[in-house]
Amino acid sequence: MQLELPLAIAPVTLPAGTLRYIQLGSEIVGYRFRRARRRSIGIMIDDDGLRVAAPNHAPIAEVEAFLREKARWVLKKLSEWRAAPKPPVVDWSDGSSLALLGTSVTIALVPGERGISLENGRLGIGLVPRPEPAALRKRAIAWIKEQARARLGERLTLYAARLGVPTPRLSLSSARTQWGLCREDGHVRLNWRLIHLPLHLVDYVVAHELAHLREMNHSARFWTVVGGLYPDYKQARIELRHCNHRLPIL
Repeated sequence: MQLELPLAIAPVTLPAGTLRYIQLGSEIVGYRFRRARRRSIGIMIDDDGLRVAAPNHAPIAEVEAFLREKARWVLKKLSEWRAAPKPPVVDWSDGSSLALLGTSVTIALVPGERGISLENGRLGIGLVPRPEPAALRKRAIAWIKEQARARLGERLTLYAARLGVPTPRLSLSSARTQWGLCREDGHVRLNWRLIHLPLHLVDYVVAHELAHLREMNHSARFWTVVGGLYPDYKQARIELRHCNHRLPIL
């Protein structure tokens, strides 16, 4: 069984799962519960609050016993979540801004053009005739995802070469609770929202996931592999834990 560290991103749909309640200490805590094809119980806290995923065979009594065992951690993280700064919301209007690779860029709406370009800190978004705000937002997010795939692919190739392995297959993730995932078959999934963070944090996540190709765990041997790829990983871990509030809501 394991604890899953949260990646806090504001929800765009109603949270999935059954709403349940449990008393932890003196507090009654609501949580979203779902069953999944997994080996262990996972608990996480994101912008929906507490979420719990359990194997299909795990009885509710086992799930609740696990929550009570982790009650101190859960209550501490819930308190931090409630007090955490809320991420900025991008309104996609002319002159607003958002972060790309840790740098603030200014949105410029360009009448008469259709493409999207980034130059000298200016994100130019072409305006088609009679533009709909929802369509503009959709086009911009699709472009940002394309940039994320390209940049993440570059870093994955770079660090795979350092590890001495072929570049693994990459897919983008929209998970709200994970920066990345390396499967046992070598397939790497990276959260496209990494494109908002400084490059050195992107590199740490890439190095972390690639290190799982050597050690599919978080043992001392695993962290030795990470350190060989990214020596300053301890500082990057600290920064990553405190950067969630900087992720814009697109």
